[in-house]
Amino acid sequence: METSPPSYARKSSHKSNAIAPKRQRGRERVALILDAASSLFAEKGVEGATMTEIAARSGTAIGSLYRFFPTRESIAITLLERFIEDRLDLLDRMHEELGPGALDAAAELLMNAWLEKREERDVTTMLMATRSDAGHYTAQWRSQFLERVVRILERVTPDKAETAPARGVVVLHVLKLAPQLVTGSLGGEIEKELRQVVLGLVRGA
Repeated sequence: METSPPSYARKSSHKSNAIAPKRQRGRERVALILDAASSLFAEKGVEGATMTEIAARSGTAIGSLYRFFPTRESIAITLLERFIEDRLDLLDRMHEELGPGALDAAAELLMNAWLEKREERDVTTMLMATRSDAGHYTAQWRSQFLERVVRILERVTPDKAETAPARGVVVLHVLKLAPQLVTGSLGGEIEKELRQVVLGLVRGA
């Protein structure tokens, strides 16, 4: 059965030059390639991972790999797009599913959205650090994240909708810092404190 492609695969990025497959089998192959590349980038860095290694780990013929991704850079950009689109889609689903008054659920889900998928998040951070146009990407995606966080706050606290934009800015800042702060021996305690901070912001306290 054919399913709709993920948003990052619906069109080829003009910067990545990646080929977006039209068939389900091709999309599954691309997902395997991206998963393999993500693992290798995490282990060796972008420059340390070769196209041959990515092909081998994903079980893809080298010719097929180059057909989908002509360069390692195209894989890196598509990984960035995949992770960001996945998080944006998650926030969209939260907005649809959460109703007025769902304060605890909203706070928990927002924190989870930034703390889960650690390897992919770390690889995304690493990839961004290697890009000369990182500022452009960061500004664009921050705007998209903020828009969605504000919509969620407006939905769960309709009586405080006028403060949602200001609260959204602070929530997004806390969420951005959270993955860096919850590591180490005190990570668990810090995470508890951050969850309370986010809950307070969601409540508009």
